[in-house]
Amino acid sequence: MRNARARMKVAAAVASTTVLALGLTACGGSGGSSGSSSSGGVTTMTWQMWSGSEIETETLNHLSEMVTQANPDIKLTIQTSTFPDYWTKLAAQASGGDVGCILGVQGPRAPSITSLMLPLEQSKLEAAGIKMSEFNPAISQALQSDGQQIAIPYDFGPLVVFYNKDLFAKAGLKEPSTTWTVDEFEADARKLTTGGKNGYGMFPTVDQFAAWTLTRTGQQPIDASGKLQIDTPGMVDTFSWLQGLQKDGVIPQLPATTDTNAALNEYIAGNTAMVVDGPWQYGNIVKTAKFKPGVAVIPVGAGGGTSHIAGSGYGVSKSCKTPDAALKAIATITGPEAEKYLGEAGRAYPARTAQSDAWYVGDLKEAKPALDAAIAKSEPFHSSPTLTQIQTVFQQYGIPALNGQQPAADFLKQVQQQAGGQ
Repeated sequence: MRNARARMKVAAAVASTTVLALGLTACGGSGGSSGSSSSGGVTTMTWQMWSGSEIETETLNHLSEMVTQANPDIKLTIQTSTFPDYWTKLAAQASGGDVGCILGVQGPRAPSITSLMLPLEQSKLEAAGIKMSEFNPAISQALQSDGQQIAIPYDFGPLVVFYNKDLFAKAGLKEPSTTWTVDEFEADARKLTTGGKNGYGMFPTVDQFAAWTLTRTGQQPIDASGKLQIDTPGMVDTFSWLQGLQKDGVIPQLPATTDTNAALNEYIAGNTAMVVDGPWQYGNIVKTAKFKPGVAVIPVGAGGGTSHIAGSGYGVSKSCKTPDAALKAIATITGPEAEKYLGEAGRAYPARTAQSDAWYVGDLKEAKPALDAAIAKSEPFHSSPTLTQIQTVFQQYGIPALNGQQPAADFLKQVQQQAGGQ
């Protein structure tokens, strides 16, 4: 909430130590790098964030420039990693007290890095000019720990279906409505599987899987208390359904990879007709795809067609020696001007309520009915302090399982036992 089989055990070991590493940092003080330095009256701070494309990195660079324009005495040095690598790298750096001053925080993973984050007291927020009442309350709450804000949100959104309008037209299919069903989705995906194209692309992550379990069963793989419930009959039935689509060629066979953007990249390349992802990807899709993309809600199943919603923000690390300057920078990169820029670029559905409509400009206007409908029927993504470990185990065995090398029940029981502690 983006391994080769020979490296599965090593990756699992890394994942299992993530929470421990974070905990040790919390107890060990702020030794090592503070993520900031000062020279000539200018404070330079490290800003760590994930990025999966050149467009995303360009966006971060633009925001960094906005910070220096607003605060000439502050300069940000950006460190980026792919989304999955970000969390592994952060855990490794945390064990040595060597994290940046400003850290990207995804709502579902907030519980796993709370020990790294500086609680953002109301007085500090007010001093920086940040008013939490100006942000969507759901994502603001998701970025809290024990009622204390640990990050300021910049985006949120539900998972949606991106589809290739050109392929739909070529196949003589009507574009999805806001009430289309799982059966209609499957029928369309099968008809779109032709001429070397696949109807649907999927990379097995817990949140991608949750998009289907929620609409089909009304439940997520993790319950509201943070407990893994991934081997229930409804979960098994849903994964078996996905395996059937892969067996029939609707979902392409996946290579062994840790790149969680693999399915999205195949969609952008025009090789698959549909993919599930978040609105934060739409700007990248519009700018790089050589076809007309569309946005649809998660299809309505027996569970009611509900999607899960998540978002991200930025917080200050406890090891940062210039926390006030870091918070000033965050006030800029989550401020009205930055949110308007992110929305218009299609990089983020703004967390600031007054800027949310900035997302619906140009080619993005067509997505408003689907996104509004998806938001209206969304619920928070259920997370866990061990989400990184859950994701790692799920992805390790999920690729061969989706490819039909293991029965759904055995695969999900394996995840439940190894990641669920049961």
